[in-house]
Amino acid sequence: MTRMAGLLAALVAALFLGACAGPPKSSRLSVDDIEVTAQELSAKLTGSDFLANRNADSPRMIVALTKVENLTTDVIPEADEWYIMTRVRASRSMEALKRLKNIVFVVPIEHIRGGAAQASEFDQLVAQGRKPTHEMSATFRSSVRAKGENRTDVYMCDLRITDLTTRELSFADSVEFKKTAVGKAYD
Repeated sequence: MTRMAGLLAALVAALFLGACAGPPKSSRLSVDDIEVTAQELSAKLTGSDFLANRNADSPRMIVALTKVENLTTDVIPEADEWYIMTRVRASRSMEALKRLKNIVFVVPIEHIRGGAAQASEFDQLVAQGRKPTHEMSATFRSSVRAKGENRTDVYMCDLRITDLTTRELSFADSVEFKKTAVGKAYD
């Protein structure tokens, strides 16, 4: 009888814990969403036609990064706006391509000037001597659909590389995902 009581208690506890887990209560961006977005954008750039014909002997491509433009309803701290771009640049696949395709990624001069008081003399000299050939930018957008107590946010992040000489778009691709929250947010 005690064995049966123990099994019954375990079953009740499992049902109680399962009921507490419930569906998500938020459809807002998370750190994991930003990380996955950066990984997917990096994979798309790595496998793009834009880089397919380049090799180590190609003319050096210097790509200036800009922080992500946030057009979502979420607050994305400036550090996270830069984080997305630096994660694309620092991915394993891009690290190999930098050598194989003769590509260098740099931050824009405005960002360096913003921290000029903290930049060393060497950093300032390096910044003055660089001449970006391309600019990498991205925009995060969102759309919200709410019905009753439920809400779905669709997020899209567009990544673009523009040739600074011709002003032509050299690369463009996007990552899209959605997050759904069920129930009252204050429960």
